[in-house]
Amino acid sequence: MTKEQEILIAAEEEFFRSGYDAASTAVIAKNAGVTHAMVNYYYRSKERIFLKLLDSSIEQLLERIKPLMKADGDFVELSSETALALYDFFLTKRKLPFLLLDLARTHPEFLRHYREAVATVCAESIRRHSAYLREQIQNGKVAECTVNDIFDTVISLALSPFLNMPMLENVLGLSPQQIEDYLAAHRAEMPRIIRSRYLR
Repeated sequence: MTKEQEILIAAEEEFFRSGYDAASTAVIAKNAGVTHAMVNYYYRSKERIFLKLLDSSIEQLLERIKPLMKADGDFVELSSETALALYDFFLTKRKLPFLLLDLARTHPEFLRHYREAVATVCAESIRRHSAYLREQIQNGKVAECTVNDIFDTVISLALSPFLNMPMLENVLGLSPQQIEDYLAAHRAEMPRIIRSRYLR
């Protein structure tokens, strides 16, 4: 592993732990086992190292869902698979949803340039799947709904456990094992919720 990669790993841990504003490049350097000057050499600023991490995370997320965006078949099952793919991605980056929510509130400028990229990737898929969904509704396979309805359900199911994490840990005081049990139970329940809501 290169020093640059070690810095990125330490940076991800620091940003996820502290949030963007409170994160420190000095802490990143210390945890990576490098000098502060070396962090600045590779990334120049806290903003640049953060955007590098954000770019990487968004790219990984899109790579997970692109095959599903191109897939055909049972719309409800495809929605369940998409929810699970998103959930499994966030399971590897549990604090990313909370960090994104905080960014949307405190630094929306960091997220604006992703809107066009995500819209470009998703636009054709949304058009195609809207027509496909309408066909399945007309054939009596899917309950009356829109792509936006299903999108909202999928996103809510995939994100909510991770957004709930501070409450579960710090207010309810769940143990690490209880957290893992909660996450596993939620994942198992997601397809059932989607099927019960949208299958006819």
